[in-house]
Amino acid sequence: MKHLLRSTRQAGLACSLTLALGVSAFAAAPALAGDTSGLTLSDTWMRVIVPSRPAAGYFTLTNESGEARTLVGASSPACGMVMLHESKGDKMVMLPEVAVAPGESVSFAPRGKHLMCMKPAAELKPGTTAEVTLKFKDGSTLTGSFDVKGATATGK
Repeated sequence: MKHLLRSTRQAGLACSLTLALGVSAFAAAPALAGDTSGLTLSDTWMRVIVPSRPAAGYFTLTNESGEARTLVGASSPACGMVMLHESKGDKMVMLPEVAVAPGESVSFAPRGKHLMCMKPAAELKPGTTAEVTLKFKDGSTLTGSFDVKGATATGK
């Protein structure tokens, strides 16, 4: 029994040492986030209807990087959560990702693709700005400042 206990402790120690070495090697490695050069964000704005309802974010994303890019999410300190959505007729569907081909642009506009800002912060009011970070499949991010407009706004 002592032999079995010693073997178990030794195996646990070896496992802990391997894990510690692996973690420290990972911590020392440089970040592997992708490069957002060649991506531009323009016509950025958000529409707030009433403070207790979700807000919508709009923009144009242009890809001049020479390789396909895939938008997979977004975040903002002004929102509890941000989701990629698209309006299709009278329905809204969540988008898991949005591909942007080299040399192409994708527009997020009213009655089309848009960001859905769930649980907007009280500070998200017309006349202010909100920082929004777009997240890409390769781990890269692109942050832009979005002008906040009221319910009747139709564009940038």
